[in-house]
Amino acid sequence: MKLDEAVLLGKQGEWVEVQVRGNPSDLQQWFVMLRNRDNKSYILADNDDEPIAMADLNALTQLIQCIGASEFTVFI
Repeated sequence: MKLDEAVLLGKQGEWVEVQVRGNPSDLQQWFVMLRNRDNKSYILADNDDEPIAMADLNALTQLIQCIGASEFTVFI
């Protein structure tokens, strides 16, 4: 799910669950999974459709707030 689209859908209250998970190919990084009202899951990606993965959970928190979510679950 591209970031711009995720922001638009977040403003509509589409996201029912947000998860932060460890990147299986790089254990130092985290990525965001979104689940919508239809129970479809998406990996959050930048606008070039590359998955967003980063080591800084604080930066991911800010990103999650931008897509309209107020809470998320971290899986370690």
